Amino acid sequence: MASEPEAERDALGAAVRGLVDAVAATAADADDLENARAEIAVLTERLTQAGRRPSRIDNPFHPGSFVGGTAHPFAPQVSFRQDGPAVTGSVTLGKSFEGGPGLVHGGVLATIFDHAMGAAMFLGGHAAMTRTLDVRYTAPTRLYVPLEVTAQIDRVEGRRVVVSATITQDGRATADAESVFVQLTDENVASIFDRARA
Repeated sequence: MASEPEAERDALGAAVRGLVDAVAATAADADDLENARAEIAVLTERLTQAGRRPSRIDNPFHPGSFVGGTAHPFAPQVSFRQDGPAVTGSVTLGKSFEGGPGLVHGGVLATIFDHAMGAAMFLGGHAAMTRTLDVRYTAPTRLYVPLEVTAQIDRVEGRRVVVSATITQDGRATADAESVFVQLTDENVASIFDRARA
């Protein structure tokens, strides 16, 4: 059996992310847009005919991860590192993540928060899922300016794990969040995930 083409999958993911950014920002004329659409349709059909592979995302650092996955076609590429008891990530977001003009969409920041907190949970040894996520936006977060997100476990109360996080840009906090995660039991795992993955 051939090995999984991870390097090629990462390279394709990077190419598609570049395409998404270009589509979001392009000033191409109607003919160029139609030609691009037709070429993309051909590639889409070719990849569709190859079939679907099963999901293998088992941790926040997997190449297929929705936020930092190197093979994911539109993941924002947040790069995480463990920083003592906290998890810190950094990323620069472009046009495809825009909400207000020149600003990162608030829903994207919420997604980054949830993922960063999940990474803190994973590295802290907890198997848990998000129950609540409370985000407070305190200043605009700008496109094309590096941002940093830090998340840490604050306390554990039985099965509840409380996690906090902050996003900063140019040394200034632009948003913060608090989340409650609930640790999974064996029964939870059996009912949520398919048997092979459980």
